[in-house]
Amino acid sequence: MNKEALKEKLIQLQKESIAGLEEKIATIHSMVDIDESGTIDPEDLSHQTESGESESLFRKQLTKARIDLSTFEQLDMSPKSAVEPGAYVVTENFNFIVGCATTPFDFEGQHIIGVSPDSPIFQEMKNLTKGDSFSVSGNNYTIKEIH
Repeated sequence: MNKEALKEKLIQLQKESIAGLEEKIATIHSMVDIDESGTIDPEDLSHQTESGESESLFRKQLTKARIDLSTFEQLDMSPKSAVEPGAYVVTENFNFIVGCATTPFDFEGQHIIGVSPDSPIFQEMKNLTKGDSFSVSGNNYTIKEIH
């Protein structure tokens, strides 16, 4: 597994996510901006409120996405022998990249999910080594490899 290429993939995916959020915010913001010189229908005000709330939620997601991007950019991808941030963990069920949560994605023919150091699954796998097992939400995992 080329971990530096994986890191670049994570950064690319995160930048795409940020661009998508920025686009959604721009679209919603244009809906929030009501022309006050015209006739304003009460329904318009209701939609403005809903759009404003949506914009606020997307802005929070955007802030988190930018923090996650910074985390990916700073992630130490050097070889690991135990589960810690920057480790690529292979199990019989899933492959994990430890450092930041992601939705599942495919890379070099592998199905991977990002795991945050703050997540419950990381707490179960932290400091484990090849051959160790752990359980989360009724699912059992055995570590086959750590990179």
